[in-house]
Amino acid sequence: MGIKVSVIIAVYNCEMYIETCLQSVLQQTFQNYEMVLVNDGSTDCSPEILAIYQKKHPDKIKIINKKNGGLSSARNVGLGVAEGVFVTFLDSDDYLEEHYLEILVNTIESKNCDVVCSGQYKVKESGEIVDTITYKPENGKCLMRRLNISGKIYRTQYIQKCNISFPIGKVYEDNSFNLQAFFLSDKNFFLDYVGYYQVVHEGSITSRPIVMDALPLGDWRNCIQKVLENHDGSIDRDLFEFTVLSFFTYFLLVRNRKREYLGNIAGNKIVKMKNVLQIADFFQDTVNCFFPNARKNKYAVIGKYKEFGIAQRMGVKVFAWLCYYKKARNFTKIFYKMLG
Repeated sequence: MGIKVSVIIAVYNCEMYIETCLQSVLQQTFQNYEMVLVNDGSTDCSPEILAIYQKKHPDKIKIINKKNGGLSSARNVGLGVAEGVFVTFLDSDDYLEEHYLEILVNTIESKNCDVVCSGQYKVKESGEIVDTITYKPENGKCLMRRLNISGKIYRTQYIQKCNISFPIGKVYEDNSFNLQAFFLSDKNFFLDYVGYYQVVHEGSITSRPIVMDALPLGDWRNCIQKVLENHDGSIDRDLFEFTVLSFFTYFLLVRNRKREYLGNIAGNKIVKMKNVLQIADFFQDTVNCFFPNARKNKYAVIGKYKEFGIAQRMGVKVFAWLCYYKKARNFTKIFYKMLG
C-alpha cells in the first residue's frame, strides 16, 4: 500500500521545539504517513535530533539536508520529494492533536476533494490557548477562506498539476499558495474541527516589522492573474475577489500597524510610512487592474452573508471604493496618523 500522506516539516534552528513537533506526528492514530524533514541549513542541534529520530523510525522519516534558503525554499523541496497521495505542512515549532491526520486524510479521501481545511489553536510556549480559529461549515461548505497553511491538507496531484509553490525568500508565503489552492478548483471541504496547535513566539517572523523587499508583491499579483486565467470554470469570482480584498484590507490597515510601521524609533517613522504608502499604491493598482467592479461585490453587502463579520464586509466595501476613486493612499495616511 502506498503512502497516504506526506507531512512536510521545514526545520531551521528549532532544537527547543522539534521533538514535541515530531512526537505529535509519531503519536498519530493514523500511521500511513511519511515525515519529510527538510533541514534548511540549521546551525544548532536540530540536525542531530533529526538523525536520532530517523534512526529510531527509518520507515517513517525522510531527511533532506540543504543550504539555508528560507521557509518557502524548504517547503518547495519537501513538495518535490513527497511520495504521499496527500500532503500537509507542519511548522517545526508547532504540533498536532493525535487524531489530526486520521480526520483530515479520511475526509479528503472520502469527499474526493483537492483541499480540506480545519481550524487551529494559537498557543503560548506554555501550551496556554490564546486564540481559536474555527470554521462553521454547512455540509462541508464555507465562504471563509483563511490563507495560512495551518490545519490544511492537499491532494498532491492537484498541487503538482497546478504548479502551486511557495515564493522563495519572501514572507507571507502562505497567502499566494492558498489563494491558488482554494480557487483553481472548487473541490474544497471545510471541517468544524481543530487539531493544529500553532505556537506563538515573541520575536517570530509574524511579529517582526516587515522588510519591503521580503514582501511577495509580484507573487500576489501573479497568482491573482493565474487564478483568473486558469481556474477550472467553477470559480466563484465574487468570493475570490472578496477574499483578495479582505486580505489586502487586513494586511494594510491591521497587520502592518501591529508590526509597528509607525514605531517611535528615531529616524524610522518616515521610512516606514513610505513603505505603507507604497503597499497602498500597489494594492490599489492591483484591485483596479483585476477587480474594477469590486465596489459591487455581493459578499460585501451589509446585511447579507453574515458568515463574514460586519467589520470585514465594511472594510472590503470601503477599500473597494477607495481604490476605485484612487484614494487608498490618502485614506491610509490619515488612518495611520489617527490610530498610530
